Amino acid sequence: MFSLPMAHPTRRLKLLCAAAIAVLSAGASHAGLVHTEAGDAGELTGSAQAILGNAPLSAVRGGTSDNDAADLFAIRLTAGTEFTASTEDSSLSFNAFDTVLYLFDAFGQQVAFNDDDIGSQSLLSFLPTVTGVYFLGITGASYVPTFTGGSLSGWSSLTSEFGPYEIVLTGANAVPEPATLLLAGLGLAAAGAARRRTAR
Repeated sequence: MFSLPMAHPTRRLKLLCAAAIAVLSAGASHAGLVHTEAGDAGELTGSAQAILGNAPLSAVRGGTSDNDAADLFAIRLTAGTEFTASTEDSSLSFNAFDTVLYLFDAFGQQVAFNDDDIGSQSLLSFLPTVTGVYFLGITGASYVPTFTGGSLSGWSSLTSEFGPYEIVLTGANAVPEPATLLLAGLGLAAAGAARRRTAR
């Protein structure tokens, strides 16, 4: 149980406030990022919308239409951490259409998909063996991916299923920005140099 040391009432109040802020901050950090589609997420890996940053992702929101039937988002998955994407767990203001979820690896090869897990909604799960960038796709029923050499190259058929969507995620992260990766690399290089100096 958390207890405070005896202190002046003002100091005690400050300690209580600091403890409350720490608890709230910890809760917020676990909530994850809710990404809202900016403009139009493309239908192919080359035009996918990258979700950038270092935060875990809890949801992706956007919308499809009759002339924009599929959206792809670049996310980061970690080897050994189960990933799930669901349109079942969303609020009633989203997903009022027959959704299909797809997951493609960094080369555009389909590694998972789900259609109609419960009713017209989808629940995709995948256990990656490679850490890196993957592409999460959402579309309406009957709009299906086509492949060239095993990689996503387009979509075929038509769908009358579209609208606003929310995909609830677990085990997903935003994609680190190049600047973030550069800083991480410089930090590792500096740590290595410091270890080499200490070993001498």
